[in-house]
Amino acid sequence: MFNLGHVALLMLLILIGWWLLRNLGLRDRAMQLVRRECERSDVQLLDESIALSGVRLARNRRGRPGLVRRYAFEFTVTGEHRYDGYIDLHGQQLLHLELAPHPFPDGSPRSDAEPPRSATIYRIH
Repeated sequence: MFNLGHVALLMLLILIGWWLLRNLGLRDRAMQLVRRECERSDVQLLDESIALSGVRLARNRRGRPGLVRRYAFEFTVTGEHRYDGYIDLHGQQLLHLELAPHPFPDGSPRSDAEPPRSATIYRIH
């Protein structure tokens, strides 16, 4: 009673399960990077959450194609206003992390702040 159709269905379910678990792992990686950046920039991540806002095909610097996932989040400096930010991941590689323009907590930019890191990506159409 176990035929090729059942095997194909079972393989499809396993593939979907693997894909969901991988996405959760990538979301956790993005969350870790966002928390670290918020601590470094001395801002507070609101709601302690990020949300997948887009997926697209792109190539990294080595020409390797893959999915680029964009996660959106919100942060605050003083607790009064919400500001948007986003992070782009190609697999587990950080491509870009950006915080919207916001006032600095003490009124002046930090002199020890590193310039933002980014990678070159190429869209596949």
